Amino acid sequence: MTDSMLLERGKELARAEQAVRAAEAGAGSMMAVIGSPGVGKSALLRSLADAATPHARVLRASGTLLEQDFTFGIAQQLLEPLVAEVPEAHWAACFRGAASVVRGMFLGGAWSIGPYRSFGQEAILQGLNSLIVNLSKDRTLLIMVDDLQWVDAPSLRWLAYLAKRLDGARVLVAGAFSEECEASDYTLLREIAASAARTLYPMPLSTEGVRQLIGEQFGEACDPDFAQACHEVSGGNPASLAAMLRGLHTAGFQPVSPRAGEVRAASQPFLRDRRMFCLGIQPAIVRDLARAMVVLGDLAEPELISELAGLDSIDYKSAVQTLDRLGLLAGGEFPRFVHQSVRYGIESEMSVNTRAVMHRRAATLLHNAGHPAEHVADQLLLVTSGYEPWEIDALRAAAGAALERGAAREAVRYLRHALLHCPPDSEARGRRLVDLAAAERGFDLASSVTHIAQAVPMLTSETERAAAALWIPPALGAVSPSLGTLVQDVAYRFHDLGSAYARGDLGLRLEARTRYLRVQDAAHLGAAVDRLRGFGTDVPLSSGAGRELLAVLAYAAAVTGGVTAGEISSLATRVLEREPQRAGHAYTALPLLVPALVLADAAAPMAQWLDAVRDQAQRQELDGVTALVNAERSAILRASGHLAQARSTALSVVDNADPAWPEATTLSIWTLAMVALETRDVELGERVIRTSPESGDLRVVVAHRMVRGMLDAVRGDLAAALDRFLDSGKQLSRRGWTNTALYPWRVWAAAMNHRLGRAQVAAELADEEHAFALAWGAPAAYGRALRLRGTITPGEEGIGLLRQAADALRCSEDRIELSRTLTILGRRLAEKGSDDAEYFISEGRRAARERGVSWGEGDEDSELNGPALRLVAPERVELTKAEETVVAFVLQGWTNQQIADSLGVTRRAVEKSLTSTYRKLGVNGRAALVEELSARNAGE
Repeated sequence: MTDSMLLERGKELARAEQAVRAAEAGAGSMMAVIGSPGVGKSALLRSLADAATPHARVLRASGTLLEQDFTFGIAQQLLEPLVAEVPEAHWAACFRGAASVVRGMFLGGAWSIGPYRSFGQEAILQGLNSLIVNLSKDRTLLIMVDDLQWVDAPSLRWLAYLAKRLDGARVLVAGAFSEECEASDYTLLREIAASAARTLYPMPLSTEGVRQLIGEQFGEACDPDFAQACHEVSGGNPASLAAMLRGLHTAGFQPVSPRAGEVRAASQPFLRDRRMFCLGIQPAIVRDLARAMVVLGDLAEPELISELAGLDSIDYKSAVQTLDRLGLLAGGEFPRFVHQSVRYGIESEMSVNTRAVMHRRAATLLHNAGHPAEHVADQLLLVTSGYEPWEIDALRAAAGAALERGAAREAVRYLRHALLHCPPDSEARGRRLVDLAAAERGFDLASSVTHIAQAVPMLTSETERAAAALWIPPALGAVSPSLGTLVQDVAYRFHDLGSAYARGDLGLRLEARTRYLRVQDAAHLGAAVDRLRGFGTDVPLSSGAGRELLAVLAYAAAVTGGVTAGEISSLATRVLEREPQRAGHAYTALPLLVPALVLADAAAPMAQWLDAVRDQAQRQELDGVTALVNAERSAILRASGHLAQARSTALSVVDNADPAWPEATTLSIWTLAMVALETRDVELGERVIRTSPESGDLRVVVAHRMVRGMLDAVRGDLAAALDRFLDSGKQLSRRGWTNTALYPWRVWAAAMNHRLGRAQVAAELADEEHAFALAWGAPAAYGRALRLRGTITPGEEGIGLLRQAADALRCSEDRIELSRTLTILGRRLAEKGSDDAEYFISEGRRAARERGVSWGEGDEDSELNGPALRLVAPERVELTKAEETVVAFVLQGWTNQQIADSLGVTRRAVEKSLTSTYRKLGVNGRAALVEELSARNAGE
């Protein structure tokens, strides 16, 4: 196989052989081999020994970066082994004449120039020169020195001296060096080159030469296109070419035209070590520029790089040209590395301290140049020592900018670094913790509230403490005694500042939070209703703080029935008209509007508002907010009779429950419990009981009792069922939650009493339900109460009540309750042989079908709560080809970004396609989509 380093070197080899022959004939000379690293200089030097006669003496030495300070180190490498080989009897001949001056340097034991410092330098040079001439008297002497640029200066001076005094001697001195490398003394190198009788300049390989080597490396013919690509990447440099060919061969490449386009990208990692070696031997200005480029990264503008590297314009231009010659730069206006492997290689060779110093300098330069705070902060993140005040300010400013563009995780990185250098338990640390908590809230709510709890005691200003406490979502405060206590303590102290503070935004929000914490306290519920009534027509709608307070008061009034459903609906509508559709609502008390509106039978208008919020939350990847919004939507879907969608949506929330979002879980459990009661779904009921968290929330507690009662009733244990329904009512009443629209316990209790033969007790419960529903005024609750009375009451009076119920329910969002009532009315009329029966039955069937349900047959007693309800399997909908493609990727577990990259579209386009798919299939989110399609595929 051809020696790749000597390929296409015929002219150079011929001239080298001429030099050897001339030396053997007594015409000694100096020969210089000059070329870039890896071009084959060392191979040409080695070829001299092959060209010489066997009788010739060959001396070899090589300069190194680490031994540049070793005085006459190369002279030692060359001569000491040779002198050691000369018999002692011949020493006198070797060291005769001027050579006697250096005799002790080689025969006096360990090498040391120290004793000879008293001699003039000229005497030492003459002595070494004389020794060379003496050694060449009987045999030709070939002296080969590689990497002359790193030879110690005294040895270089001797070689330059020797090069001018070889005429008539049987000596050939051949030295190789690169003009592009760092050198111990450029002046002496140039002097040596100028003294050379012959100078060889090995050039890069031609494309045909590259093709020949590829064929030998791969063992097969190489296509011209592949050879051309390899030539362009390697620049024809034999060492670089060898490195990349080894890598490509190992990687399974074939030297064929179809793979030519892949060569550039695939070769870069294989060239890293070679490039790093070449860079490491460059002058300091080149290495400094490369480090500056690494530190500045994409911000590597010429002015910034040169200033960071400490270069003037001339040195900068020279260094850039050198990097380009080494193949380290890609084309473009600004210098950029040809591949990330170059950057990684340079970075790995920098010490930790060097990197930290340069990143700090880069941060200062970027700051002074007016770059965005995030550019400055990215540099400061890599600084390992303490920050200056302006640097902390820069980190905070960068965090703010990151939050504005929705990059919360980036903001957290900046703030955590700023926090590292704050004194413990200081007010400054408390403020930084608040900043950090605000940034973390969107993706790590648990850490966020932990940091707020740590920060509040460090703050001395009551106003700052109040503002910090408001970062704790009220739903978390309600389930965490320590957080709840913290909020209440802050609120008490803040309100002690005076009424002006209490009426301000902070005061109203704190009031909203403390009232939220007491919604299960009967005494405080009454005070909340009084507070709402006290506003009269002057309700605080103009500020977000006022609207948050109104949401809590509206919820308190709704669960107690302290005002009418119409008043709740009107108030909530006015709040929503002014409240921006923002994901941030999830961290306030505003989500209480949803159950309040559901109880008022007026939640449908809020669905569109929530859809806009959910889209925003999904764009910002706020998983917790998305879960809460889905839980809110599930409650609205259930209230309007979309039971299948409500069930699917709520289950997806419960299945992925996050303890940091208790309200999402609670709302979903409420929804699932109501769906289970509506459908008498034993399996769903058992799942509600099995999956419900340990919670003191009354909605969860009563959900368990009501569902257990339904399960008892379905299994025939009517007495146990009745006890559970009555106990549910007691639990609600004890807390002041007297609005049975929340859980219709009286309806179920009346049904159980009627089936147990206690008609009078059933009628009394039905009358109580009717009285409350009439006062509350929500069409769904009122219609249900009338339906209950109509079912219990026999004859025309009962039919009349059912007709009134149907009329009332036609104004309700709850189409299931309307369908139930119409079906019961139609069946009662059918019993009497009325011609109107089929009309009502058909209307009821049509209303049920609109909501994806159907009615089963039941006996008279069971129909106190209506006939058995069954969810209808949704019809298969057709997805577009684009939607099917996206779904296929989702089922493989790909992220939206991965799908977008694969399809060559934007991430937003993928999100829109998925949103359309969710709506078509009636599912919510990825988890529900995967579950739905997996179930379908299993069924098929």
